[in-house]
Amino acid sequence: MDSRVTPANGRVAANFLKGKVNSESFLEGSKAQCGFGPIDLLNAHDGNRVSQLSLGDPIKVFEQLNGFAYIQSEKDQYCGYISESYVAPRTKLSHWVYVAGSNSYIKPDFKQKDMNEFFLGDKVTVKKVTGVWAELTNGGFIPVCHLKKIEYQLVDYVATSRLLLNSPYLWGGGSRKGIDCSGLVQLALNVCGINCPRDTDMQEESLGKRVKLTEAKKGDLVFWRGHVGILSEDDTLIHANAYHMAVVEEDVNLVMARIEKSDGGAVTSIKRL
Repeated sequence: MDSRVTPANGRVAANFLKGKVNSESFLEGSKAQCGFGPIDLLNAHDGNRVSQLSLGDPIKVFEQLNGFAYIQSEKDQYCGYISESYVAPRTKLSHWVYVAGSNSYIKPDFKQKDMNEFFLGDKVTVKKVTGVWAELTNGGFIPVCHLKKIEYQLVDYVATSRLLLNSPYLWGGGSRKGIDCSGLVQLALNVCGINCPRDTDMQEESLGKRVKLTEAKKGDLVFWRGHVGILSEDDTLIHANAYHMAVVEEDVNLVMARIEKSDGGAVTSIKRL
């Protein structure tokens, strides 16, 4: 079993894993959600970031110990540790942020002091809408033009990925504040209603159907060993990468030559959704 998506850490494990893994206890886990975002998902207590969660992301909590919660994210089944201060009760969310970034303010006036940052995919609950402002249940006012109702989905994941252009590269990141290659693909697909796993190898295995390199066109996903990007045009790739340390668009042939020269190897597959 893949430990990244298997809710078991030796002390606790999900009930459905009885007889499959060794664990001191087996639990159903308690439903909760992320009270902040983006937040780091770690591979151990005070460990390394392996992913990030967005505000309002649903999670299942299996353990709270020494200030950390061992959780599984419901959007991609990824498991890890977050600060227990980020665990919030599961609530009914009404809207989500569909622009790259936004702010809330202490009063419904953009000249007033800002309170919190919000990023594409963050989920919130609106108390009421007055004019061009939405008042949030946990305080603050956000421009209503930056929100869509929770059931709304975008339809163009290429255009959505371009909202993240020039975002800084961050290993394990998943927002405009910082994002990596598979995080960019996951976020762009998720807000368009397409389920997408977290890591490059998972995405290559489960997404779309394989097509020949010579048949690649706009919208296809291009995979290398440990890297992925989206063809934003037939000959142009948008990707978060450590060469530019940012999300960029560039000629896909230049990318292929650079990766192969740096021992990253050739393209391993082209997948069409």
